[in-house]
Amino acid sequence: MKSEAPPERDEMSGQNPAVVVAAPTAPGPSMGPAIPRSSQRSPAVPFTVTSRIAKGAGYLRSRLQRAGGALLLVGASLVVLAIVGTAVNWCRLDVVLSGSMAPTLRPGDVILAVSEPDSEVSAGQVLAFHPPYDPSIVVVHRIIQVVHDGKKVEIRTQGDDNNAPDQWTAVLEGTSAWRVSWVLPSAGYVAIWVTYPWIHLLALLLVIGIVVGEVLRRVWRAEPR
Repeated sequence: MKSEAPPERDEMSGQNPAVVVAAPTAPGPSMGPAIPRSSQRSPAVPFTVTSRIAKGAGYLRSRLQRAGGALLLVGASLVVLAIVGTAVNWCRLDVVLSGSMAPTLRPGDVILAVSEPDSEVSAGQVLAFHPPYDPSIVVVHRIIQVVHDGKKVEIRTQGDDNNAPDQWTAVLEGTSAWRVSWVLPSAGYVAIWVTYPWIHLLALLLVIGIVVGEVLRRVWRAEPR
């Protein structure tokens, strides 16, 4: 073994010089370049025009859905009411087919007529009734005169768009008449359209096209590959 040399003595003081031992430093993490304080913050998401449009569209969509649900509920309630009322002879639905009552009623309008006692029928009301010359059709005209002859009630009527009264005097049968109390504009156009011959032809061609298309689709699908 190699012996260590003794420390040299200080010639002036006769003491050994102090030995300075450097304390080992613990290894620390390597420090990169300093990051500015401003860059350490998470960037804020800007409220852009696109986000505003998306938010407005979502709000409008929710409002439309609520309104559509409300309208659907009201429509279903009216349909149920009309069906029940018709079944118990409380009301009836009819479609206006001519323009004799314009502008009050126009072709395609659906009317809801309620039962009115004969004793309460008066001039100015709009009634739905069967004319004497053809009991199979329904006329919707305004009353211009009411004649009570015992238990029989006779009415004179006229369309709002006609220049003269109707040529007949209608007799109300039974104890009540049908008074128009509610109008749904243009809701009966489907009932009018189905009476047109060209609509029948168009519907027939549409059905034929659907059948032919379905047959061809099955044939093409069955072809071997």
